[in-house]
Amino acid sequence: MTHDTGIQGPTGARLRLEQDEHALAAAALDEIRHGGWRDSSLARVADAAGLTLAHAREVYPDERELLVDALRLRDDLGIELLPDSPRDGRGLLQAFIDIARFGTETPGTLELFGTLATAATAPDHPGHEYFRARYAWLRGLLVDALRELEEEGELKRRCDPQGVAAQAIALLDGLQIQWLLDSEAIDVEGLLRSFLDRYLHEPLEPARPIVAPDVAAQA
Repeated sequence: MTHDTGIQGPTGARLRLEQDEHALAAAALDEIRHGGWRDSSLARVADAAGLTLAHAREVYPDERELLVDALRLRDDLGIELLPDSPRDGRGLLQAFIDIARFGTETPGTLELFGTLATAATAPDHPGHEYFRARYAWLRGLLVDALRELEEEGELKRRCDPQGVAAQAIALLDGLQIQWLLDSEAIDVEGLLRSFLDRYLHEPLEPARPIVAPDVAAQA
């Protein structure tokens, strides 16, 4: 039996996981959100998923694959924060800000993402294709948003959408690392918004409440 979220993810395909895979990935995501991934995490995740530790290791012989699936599930749920219309350029940029702020509310996911992203630059890492596809998808989302805004006359300066998108993502990644090291000194959301506002006639909206996507609701 497979669990299908029905949401288009970064690779353009639906996230499909076997029942036990989904149960473990959902429990792992909850573990990561609340305390980060530690040496004893797999045992707690298996218990939360209603499985034995031995069976969890059979489902995911390589623990890194479980962590990648947890991040894929996080992304799949995060798609719900995007605007309904793909032509809503301002809404797409605002969603990018909102997702960045949501990350600071769940620091365990930022810590794991940074650790795995660095390791996954190796082609033989189980997360290599995931991270490559995710960055390509996110760049495409921002490029589309900027092109829509340019067509609508909402950009106050001409820009290279590809370049701005790559810079925005690099800025986000760098700010998140700095925030993990010193959260009091770094305003991830504010600095990211100020960068994007440089290109807009009207600034993006200020902070707004976000309801974290419920993993359990997808089960």
